[in-house]
Amino acid sequence: MIKEIFELQNPWRYKTGFSFNLKDRDILSHIINNLDNDKIIGLIGSRQVGKSSIIFLMIQHLIRKNVPPQSIFYFNLDDLKLQELFYDIPEFIQFIGKDDARKFIFIDEIQRLQNPGLFLKELYDLGLNIKIIFSGSSQLEIKSKLKEHLVGRARQFEIHRLSFSEYLSFAAPVTKKQALADMLVFGSYPAVALETQKIEKKMILKDIYQSYIEKDITDFLRVENTQAFNRMAGLLANQSGHLLNIENLATSLKITRNEAEKYISILEQTFIIKRIYPFYKNYKKEITKTPKIYFMDLGLRNYAVNNFNDIDHRNDQGNLFENLFLLELLSNDHLSQNKINFWRTTNQTEIDFIVAGENVIEAIEVKWERETIPKSFQTIVKYYPEISPKIITKKYFL
Repeated sequence: MIKEIFELQNPWRYKTGFSFNLKDRDILSHIINNLDNDKIIGLIGSRQVGKSSIIFLMIQHLIRKNVPPQSIFYFNLDDLKLQELFYDIPEFIQFIGKDDARKFIFIDEIQRLQNPGLFLKELYDLGLNIKIIFSGSSQLEIKSKLKEHLVGRARQFEIHRLSFSEYLSFAAPVTKKQALADMLVFGSYPAVALETQKIEKKMILKDIYQSYIEKDITDFLRVENTQAFNRMAGLLANQSGHLLNIENLATSLKITRNEAEKYISILEQTFIIKRIYPFYKNYKKEITKTPKIYFMDLGLRNYAVNNFNDIDHRNDQGNLFENLFLLELLSNDHLSQNKINFWRTTNQTEIDFIVAGENVIEAIEVKWERETIPKSFQTIVKYYPEISPKIITKKYFL
């Protein structure tokens, strides 16, 4: 049974001239650059964000580089039967073969294993001629299950939803204006970008969210009060881009502060939301602790508030566009080198994003249409003259 499942998952091993029909991803070249070193490669990100497709693109790259198909092994651990191979290291090595040829082992959804960290450590420490690549959908589970096992042994890449340029490729033929409008309403999951019908886009988002609740939240993270968890997602969706008030959330949901903090942590570690923290140094009126909340996909955000109205007929254009620009910053920072914060003072002077790169710090104010220079630029430059101010409007994408 295991052999039959494995063969179904690895068609390139016995089909001559097999190829994948997949769209390229911008991060792929950065990951491929790490195929020749001895470190384990980890791909982490939300369900349906394209981790498996990136794995297949890596396999396609190897085949094109004349790596023998018999040296490439792919295991999708969503299949329970296949997990049995990973219970015993000697049995696993016997399955992949004991010869000295370089082997590439791809393990999809590794959090399904009971103790993936120990398995990877023991396999890696054998010093065999094996390159290991794994993927996982829940950073919370991956962190708890891998823990210290991979310190110094692995290099992880966070896979985001599509960037704007990637969306244009996936949704082609489409104008930049239409792509921007669609991303603001339906988000940027690859499957959503490939779909042309709005009703189908909504159904895909519904399926993604329900699968997330049923598999990640209920089955794996054992959240019992899913009703409160769902309501939390809805409340946060309405507060996207605003300061987080945990006390108010807990009171509204009639749960404890600890429960509210736990739910927020789960939403963040499973790539549904992201907290952005304040930038501060020496100005006594700066807010220094309270974060702002953003959604990692606007389609899921709009699903949570049940609003898929066209962008021209909404009163939350500004919040959606600010959120989208943050996602663009994250999607294009393939090596996670930039530090992203916001700036706000006690008298509510605010700048949407402070982005610190290797050689420059930018203060970025995001506006749907208006290009007038905000007074907040004058204030921050007064205290931080090294910061370069910038205004972003929808023209940035068009």
